[in-house]
Amino acid sequence: MKKVLRFDENDNVAVALEALQPGDELSVGSGCLELQAQEAIPQGHKVALRQIPQGGQICKYGHVIGVATEAIPAGGYVHVHNVLDPIGSWKKRRRTVYDPAAVQEIPESFRLETEPELTGYRRAEGSVGFRNYLLIVSTCVCGNQPVDNLRIRFRNETDVVCITNPSGCILIQDDREMQERMLLGLAKNPNVGAVIFVGLGCEAVLADKLCAQMQGQKPAACYIAQEYASCEETEAAIARQAEELLRQLHACRREKVSVADIRLGVQCGASDWTTAAAANPAIGYCSNLVVKNGGISILGETCGWFGGEEVLIRQSRTRETAEKIDALLEKIYDRCLFYGRRIDEANPAPGNIAGGITTLTEKALGNTMKGGMAPIEGVLDVGGQPAGRGFYVSDNPGLDAPSVFAQTMSSCNVILYSTGRGSPVGTPIAPVIKLTASPTAAERFASHMDVILTDLVLDGVSIADGGWRLFDKVIEVCGGQESVAEAHGHREYSFPLMMGPM
Repeated sequence: MKKVLRFDENDNVAVALEALQPGDELSVGSGCLELQAQEAIPQGHKVALRQIPQGGQICKYGHVIGVATEAIPAGGYVHVHNVLDPIGSWKKRRRTVYDPAAVQEIPESFRLETEPELTGYRRAEGSVGFRNYLLIVSTCVCGNQPVDNLRIRFRNETDVVCITNPSGCILIQDDREMQERMLLGLAKNPNVGAVIFVGLGCEAVLADKLCAQMQGQKPAACYIAQEYASCEETEAAIARQAEELLRQLHACRREKVSVADIRLGVQCGASDWTTAAAANPAIGYCSNLVVKNGGISILGETCGWFGGEEVLIRQSRTRETAEKIDALLEKIYDRCLFYGRRIDEANPAPGNIAGGITTLTEKALGNTMKGGMAPIEGVLDVGGQPAGRGFYVSDNPGLDAPSVFAQTMSSCNVILYSTGRGSPVGTPIAPVIKLTASPTAAERFASHMDVILTDLVLDGVSIADGGWRLFDKVIEVCGGQESVAEAHGHREYSFPLMMGPM
């Protein structure tokens, strides 16, 4: 008897918890389905629980995730070879009716009875950093050499973060404003204790203007290469300033802070069938704990919301927020069509498909689980800052490195990152906590994981149990314990600029 997982009683497909062979008897939980597999089906992929006619809807999580392109027998394999993604006609069929009565608050059961012990670095404007970095960032590609050289000079100083910039001087107004938000967002991140902006002097976003906007918030300085005889001379001047700022940062001491000071980024990458089955719901549970107790949580990866937008619209605090979410998705959808392609041609990615995810709708329904049940308080542009406490969504790319980096631009001081197939990606500005519920990733990629949640899919352990384990790990890492990504030196980053339609 082989076990399969059905998420909702109305689903007509289930996920194989182990590889199936023709003739295998199937069971859900402790009950026999009186159903046999009709063909070989890989672990984590979908099996039809009853006959599905050509044109019939494929239902998972209680939602339609696709349409059968041919008749599928009960016990048959359901995947990209016989399923059409409904996202292809998204604009024609989408319904974005907002109902304020549908908005629900997080239950009181998520309120902590005892506040965990937590320490951090309190900044002048009131935010809290759980790391205390000196950020050295260039404002244009022409100012990168001194910053690259300083990365080598300070390679043994883990509190120095050097960020080079792919941009420059020929920017239209929208891109200039986006670039300014991104650079200021990095500088304003609570984990940054001091910042040095490095520019050439003729770029679109000027280092001295950024520096002026940081006055009174944290120690800030700027250097313009055109004011020196060489890049080497610029580098030497910056290095002297960096050593002085490091002395100031090393003199800082942690003080008692609270869960309300956590700004949690929720992220997933290299997703597979276990991502929606356990890992992302557990992140959502942890997010509920953070938000209910006064903190902030931010969900990104805009192009991964298609098919799950009804969930986000239902959670929106206001009609304005719901309309902004809908407008963002329409912009991305049309941008892909402008390039002559549909968004579902790029998403899900090949690795997602190999991991059992068939359609973008299916992937999106798993993606949105990371936000838990909190009302959405607002929609942030890239580099935008949350206006208050609560849960926000942020417009940023689906690619892991720029998406995580963009979350730090919107103030996230710690990241929860689920991965089904395994991903080592970190970020220079915030500790990234990796988790997986995949038995394969847990075995092969265990050295990159902070939390293993395989028992949630294999042994029936509750999502709540997984959520609490994640919360405890967040508290430990915020308190100073290195995450695995930090210990391995993973500081990948990529600016979410010029990313194409998505």
